[in-house]
Amino acid sequence: MQTFGCPERFTHMVRQLHDGMMARVTDNRTVSVAFAVPNGVKQGCVLAPNWFSLIFSAMLMNAYRAEQPGIRIAYRTDGHLLNSRRMQSSTCVSTTSVHDLLFADDCALNTVTEEDMHRTMDLFAAGCTNFGLAISAAKTVVMHQPPPSSEYNAPRINVNGAQLKNVETFAYLRSTLSRNTRIDDEVTQRISKASQAFGRLKMYKRLPK
Repeated sequence: MQTFGCPERFTHMVRQLHDGMMARVTDNRTVSVAFAVPNGVKQGCVLAPNWFSLIFSAMLMNAYRAEQPGIRIAYRTDGHLLNSRRMQSSTCVSTTSVHDLLFADDCALNTVTEEDMHRTMDLFAAGCTNFGLAISAAKTVVMHQPPPSSEYNAPRINVNGAQLKNVETFAYLRSTLSRNTRIDDEVTQRISKASQAFGRLKMYKRLPK
């Protein structure tokens, strides 16, 4: 945090919220003995996602300080974003590189080619090692979205010697991203969640006064 300009007094206060943290587990009204919690995300703490995003941003800046992989996205801010013809203009359109998407303790990496993803994962793994972070290969998946007219070839992406699983859909921020870049899976998921929500509702009969 001091790297990002936070004063030492503030970082000391934050450290006191976590150093020596103890926890107990309640199971069927039985409380366990207290045990230390030396690492992990502090669930329920409103500050935890911000601290994680901060340290994760510092790690990404360190890992990719010499390279800037990612996908290029064109945008404009004059109200003509959804007009495809206006997006072809060379004067009002700006471009930016989107390399990673962070949310709480999740991170989604974006590249254009499989070769770029191999390089990105190597740099990412090295950055995690430098910051004392561990990558869970079992919880890390890969989704490849080829152009509509291209043939799909499943990529082979490895991290720390383990091959990552390829998936057809990927959930991010309560939205479903699909390999075929269509919204059919997203609509299906929304309908399913709505049906489950209505199914959990209880019918109450209003009693007369």
